[in-house]
Amino acid sequence: MPGNLSSGNDIVSYSNLRRNNIIAALITCFLIFFFTSHGTGSITSIITSGILAIFGGTITYSILTTRIISRFRLGIYVLMGILFTISFSIEHIVSRGSILLSQSVITAGTTPICPITIPFVSIPLVLTGKMIFPSTVAALISILLLWLAMIILLGRGWCSWICFFGWISQFFAALPKKPLIRLDTVPKWAKMLPYALMLFFILIALVTFSPVFCSWVCPLRIVYDPPMVTSSIEWIQALIFVIGGFVLLIAGPFLTKKRLYCSLVCPLLPANALVGIVSPFRVKVDHEKCINCGLCVKTCDVFAITTEKSEKPEPTIECVRCGHCMDKCPKGAIDYTLTGTTTQARTLFIILAVTFCIMMAYTFAMAIEVFLLTGGISS
Repeated sequence: MPGNLSSGNDIVSYSNLRRNNIIAALITCFLIFFFTSHGTGSITSIITSGILAIFGGTITYSILTTRIISRFRLGIYVLMGILFTISFSIEHIVSRGSILLSQSVITAGTTPICPITIPFVSIPLVLTGKMIFPSTVAALISILLLWLAMIILLGRGWCSWICFFGWISQFFAALPKKPLIRLDTVPKWAKMLPYALMLFFILIALVTFSPVFCSWVCPLRIVYDPPMVTSSIEWIQALIFVIGGFVLLIAGPFLTKKRLYCSLVCPLLPANALVGIVSPFRVKVDHEKCINCGLCVKTCDVFAITTEKSEKPEPTIECVRCGHCMDKCPKGAIDYTLTGTTTQARTLFIILAVTFCIMMAYTFAMAIEVFLLTGGISS
């Protein structure tokens, strides 16, 4: 009798879980369709919205049912990143004839601005009233508001679900089954390097009134806005971008299975981590379930789980909410929770993260669709 009762309870529990997961999937479908179907109003855009809504709902259901996060997240994150890269390149080719960044584009002040510039462009603008990046203040405010909304909601989950650029290192880190170079953790000073870099580039920007990081350091320019090489200085810049991009975005992640740029260099990391403190979501380790096996520390690809403060592992504020540690934990001791509580929030977080990732993908997909249908970049 007790066995039958237990079996019956298991069936009821599974039925309730399945029902809740279906509801979560439907909510994701509704949110994606609601926020994306107001675009051009064309049949093609509505169909695209519907397809992506169903796709997003399926991803949500799959994550919640299988309890595997990182594999499905990787798929939609890389998809979003590829669509962004294609649409970004198309916009450049149509508007300026090349993906290369020429001096005329810089002089015209029409260079696309990215979230990484926010700390060392916004602060000089506020303190001096001078826009040091060759773009418009309106463009800066737009990207600032988008970034701020996502960070307040998802915290540093921005870096593993939304960021237009993080997909590159994430993709190459995911390719090998095992790291070819073992790098389970890094010294504390290395983890503080992005904070030092952000402060340094803010100070340099205030002194020189120039976005030095973008001009000389940013390895992302191996793909986005590579310089048009017409002088010795531009050759040096291009060489720095190519070497930095190859090491930090491709070879390093492939060899170590770690997102080296995102965890050790990106000057937006400190802003993401500090502002992200207000996010309602946290990744929390249940110490009663934890057996201290260390798998979460080894598998975290941004070095954001540590045992420095206690015997049990704890996520730091640099955690990107990717779910990799949750997938690897043999005891299911790690999960999304609401800040300051032990209340599990996996379903709510996944609904929001999948919704916003798919919404970004839709934006870029529609830009590509418009180009294919009209040869232009706007309807």
